[in-house]
Amino acid sequence: MTRWALKVPHTPIDYGLKRSDLSVFGALPSRSMSDLYGDVRDGDVVLLAGGENLAQTWFVMHLTLLESDAAKRWMRWREKLGPAFSEKISRWRFGGRQEFPYILSPDQFRPGVRVMYNSMGGWPLAHYAPAEQLSIVRALAKASFISVREDESASILRTLDSNIRVRVAPDCVFLLSDMLPKEELATKASPGVRNLVSEAGEFLCFQCHPRYGDANRPELERQLRALADRSGLTILLAPIGRIHSFDDDTFLAPLGARLGDCARRLPASAGIYDVAYALASARLFCGTSLHGVITALTYGVPFIPLRSEDPKLENNVKSWDLHTWFPATPAPAIADQGLRALELSGSFLAGNAERLRMAARANMRDLAQHILAG
Repeated sequence: MTRWALKVPHTPIDYGLKRSDLSVFGALPSRSMSDLYGDVRDGDVVLLAGGENLAQTWFVMHLTLLESDAAKRWMRWREKLGPAFSEKISRWRFGGRQEFPYILSPDQFRPGVRVMYNSMGGWPLAHYAPAEQLSIVRALAKASFISVREDESASILRTLDSNIRVRVAPDCVFLLSDMLPKEELATKASPGVRNLVSEAGEFLCFQCHPRYGDANRPELERQLRALADRSGLTILLAPIGRIHSFDDDTFLAPLGARLGDCARRLPASAGIYDVAYALASARLFCGTSLHGVITALTYGVPFIPLRSEDPKLENNVKSWDLHTWFPATPAPAIADQGLRALELSGSFLAGNAERLRMAARANMRDLAQHILAG
């Protein structure tokens, strides 16, 4: 989340559940949730952006900040303590005041503070208990701006509260190519990754989180080999996720060893510019990552959205009206769908990328107007 102070010219301050400095990966240092409560002043805007965070819990967020072994231990403790008590402990761990980590209300701050939401998702809300749903929509109803990134989340919110004001717009990551054209992105990528991309020649990027990978391991190996053989492309394995249950490299590293000479792999230390440059330079992206798909398309690269138990990616592709050409694809169909995607023209890809960028730009202008309106 981000805080803007509007009374004087001010650089936005980033906040997370805890203080962190991930600048080694290209991110900005952030302050903590407990800092946020004390920092916010009259006239400030608290902006929550990105992720399926309209339907998130303290317990799950706690897991994402733990090393793998510690996260597994905390999951076992949850079985003993029960969901309600373990949620309370995780909330206490981060000094949380609100029931859900990313559902903030102006009531939790000093008078004159506004709360806004942008590029959010929340499809799991449909499975929450009615009391939890009511608590969330009551807080959201007090927000000054709400933008979600796909139709399903908007539909759920409107069903829960027909008066809630919610916009639907493509994820703001579609604007990455506006801020960093491919040529400039290349200057920000590390020398090692630039060399790796150059040496790979024409390649496809593959990514998946370990839960999907472990469930489809033999088929993924077969399909990636078949796609590489039939297309002539090298396979570049690109880890994107770095948190518990989404730590891509724990699956991609051993996959690369099994694929052998037809595959290369971005280092686990690759930063956001490295990953974005690899995706922008690829002929095709295949993966479970929503932001991987968005990054590929905004640079005119076709993609294969992998069908998994999490409908987030499929929901977004349908909302962008791209599912006819880029259907949610099961593992056994990767090679065939990859060849079909590679046949799409550059003008078709560029046209759709610009269509979605225009919608994302309009949403950001609207957000800016609401922020500046005071």
